[in-house]
Amino acid sequence: MEKIRDILHETFIPSSRNDHRPHAFRHFMLSIYSLALLASQFSFGMIQFSPVAANPTQMQKQIYTEINSQRHLNGEENLKENILLDNAAKAKLKDMFSKNYWDHTSPSGEKAWDFINQTGYSYKAAGENLAKGFFTTDPMIKAWMASPSHKKNILDQEFTETGIAVGNGSINGRETTIAVQLFGAPAPVMARNQALVAGEKSDSLNFGLSNPAAPGRIPFFTLYLIIFTLIIFDGIMIRINKSQKNKKHMLAFRTSLGINVLVLAVLCLNITQIW
Repeated sequence: MEKIRDILHETFIPSSRNDHRPHAFRHFMLSIYSLALLASQFSFGMIQFSPVAANPTQMQKQIYTEINSQRHLNGEENLKENILLDNAAKAKLKDMFSKNYWDHTSPSGEKAWDFINQTGYSYKAAGENLAKGFFTTDPMIKAWMASPSHKKNILDQEFTETGIAVGNGSINGRETTIAVQLFGAPAPVMARNQALVAGEKSDSLNFGLSNPAAPGRIPFFTLYLIIFTLIIFDGIMIRINKSQKNKKHMLAFRTSLGINVLVLAVLCLNITQIW
């Protein structure tokens, strides 16, 4: 029993017997912990627990403001918010989450125009822009404006009204934020709906940086900070014990620190897509 207690003491508790470097918290084991955290990010964190908008309602308002700012900068009139288009955007958003898809067309063949028609909104032209994975407004607007088809919808002088919906939910088991913006040109009385326009899907995922302590990543970021602190503490004890003269030993320590920096880089990674 005493032997087990001694092993546990040397493994977890700093003392003169282990040079104040518990075996469980030396850089070799900390490298393993960092690699495990890195693997969990690819398996669960970056994929399933990517950041989501803290306040979707506020983001929705910001999108409306920013879109009109872009139109103003390009000499176009502001879009007016239409409650029927808002309701259609909300219905499309709810449909994507409930049926687990990310597309202009639902698995049952419904398009944005079907959701618009269900509200009774009559239009001569309509458009749709979608965005996924953005949890702040500015990078999403920049991504839309960088895409010719999305930019066309935003600046189209024929469109005079818009409806927007933003919400958090799960697509294919991954928590994400989706934004839906519908554009409309009201039809004269008795006119038929025509000239449907939609944004096109981006050919590739967009990779960007985000806050590593954003909602959904806090548990991973907390573990990262603990591991980083322990690595720094181990480095201090190495210097106190004058072990830094051993080149192989220092190479292993620096490798551990490098892996930890890589973990932080992955924690900062965010994947977005427009359609």
